Amino acid sequence: MQNRKAIIELRRKRKRQQRLTTILIISGIALIVATFLMLPTIQSALTPVGEIIDPDENLRPMMSGNAMGNPDAPVVIEEFSDYGCGHCGNFSKEAGKQIAEMYVAEGQVYFISRSVGSMMNNTISPKLAEAAYCAGDQGKYWPYRDYIFANQIALYSSNLPVRKHIEAFAKSLNLDMDTFAACYDNHKYEARVQQDEKASREAGINSTPSFLINGELMIGTRPFGDFQQIIAAKLAEAAANE
Repeated sequence: MQNRKAIIELRRKRKRQQRLTTILIISGIALIVATFLMLPTIQSALTPVGEIIDPDENLRPMMSGNAMGNPDAPVVIEEFSDYGCGHCGNFSKEAGKQIAEMYVAEGQVYFISRSVGSMMNNTISPKLAEAAYCAGDQGKYWPYRDYIFANQIALYSSNLPVRKHIEAFAKSLNLDMDTFAACYDNHKYEARVQQDEKASREAGINSTPSFLINGELMIGTRPFGDFQQIIAAKLAEAAANE
């Protein structure tokens, strides 16, 4: 009788050992599969951003957040752009730079920058827009914007998380990283970015870059001469109404 009980108990122990072995094998396989699936993410997190292109130094007269110039200037230009838009980058480096030097610095134009990336169904641009606003808390909206456009190709063609570039730009500008990270992680400016998009839709904008110049809509990339003409006309209107 005792031998029978011993045999039964031995069988029970073997079954428990078999179940434990099966569980360990399944867990090991699951861990291997999970590690394999996460490997690209781990590699991406450990991969450095690489060389960051420093933008050319641009004149940004009377910078204040996402605006520059005298708020009481007779001409107000609102730019609606997408950080992934090549034409927007070209405007910033060319006609936009000339407008700042010739009209903003002279107090004739007040220039406001807005981003409408999600309107173009782009998931990266709204994140960059939030980051630029966060940089603006430390007085670096415009320099941060310049970094984005200078590194535009790498940003939108890289497999790296955009967060790595966002942090790299902030470090290049010597921002307080704790303050910047808190702003970005808490989505302090998410609603503001959404409001920029809403404002663009209300203005009838569906492509970038687009501009409201004293309320008059100008769509698309234009040479500096076109801006000169309309700014001159608006300045004349303002002078006539004084």
